[in-house]
Amino acid sequence: MIRENAYAKINLALDVSETLVEGYHNVKNVMVPIELCDRLTFEHNESDIVLLDNTPIKMTDNLIYKAAKLFLDTYKIKKGVLITLEKNIPSEAGLAGGSADAAATLRGLNMLFEVNASLDELAKLSTSLGSDVPYCVYDKPALCTGRGTEIELLDTLYPHWDILLVKPPFGCSTKDIYQNYSKIDNNQDKKLLNIFKALKTGDFNLLVTNIFNDLEHTAYELKPELKEIRDDLAKSSFTMMSGSGSTLVVFSKKKEVLDKLCRILPNYLTKIITKLK
Repeated sequence: MIRENAYAKINLALDVSETLVEGYHNVKNVMVPIELCDRLTFEHNESDIVLLDNTPIKMTDNLIYKAAKLFLDTYKIKKGVLITLEKNIPSEAGLAGGSADAAATLRGLNMLFEVNASLDELAKLSTSLGSDVPYCVYDKPALCTGRGTEIELLDTLYPHWDILLVKPPFGCSTKDIYQNYSKIDNNQDKKLLNIFKALKTGDFNLLVTNIFNDLEHTAYELKPELKEIRDDLAKSSFTMMSGSGSTLVVFSKKKEVLDKLCRILPNYLTKIITKLK
């Protein structure tokens, strides 16, 4: 049996161009993994791909199934696999939960069947599964550009700051967000450089004063109730949406601030305290 964790991610920067290339926006995307994760196990099976999970997603629509089929077909493996998923990352949250599961599946099957493919090879293979999957294969801080599939790993140590994830009982449609997107700030390069510097030096204040997400204003236009939640959270600490939403990320150097927020926020919100990984 092989065990593999699929770690969620948050965006520290999401610079989205208005330019479309083959129907996709170009991005400059700084992502870091967080400790919140799904857990997967992989076992040999006679012939079929069998997925046991705690989600309502139809198996053939599940990225785990698609990743497993892609791997077995690519490497001409005739055996099957039994995959068990413990789902902890909220869905439709902007945390790349499905992408992380797909990436973990490629890594897990690579070990189970002793294929010994490199992470670079798995990342290249995964591009057909989604823009975030190649990043999730590496599971390290990275600058992702182009469609998000061109990966530059950030070789830097940084403090494992605490964060609070706040997920409303609704998601945001990535397709709707991008279809309604229009760029406001045309140059975010200085903020990107400051984020790199903040990670390298461990400067928390420099980090939170430069974090940005170009998709926020569109998400708030489409979901005004999300902006209301964000504005309430921002009264206590710096808050930003992750990815295309709907999860809001609250940053604080003091974990007690996040603990207090967890206690006073309404129960209809999903609240998870975790750390940068």
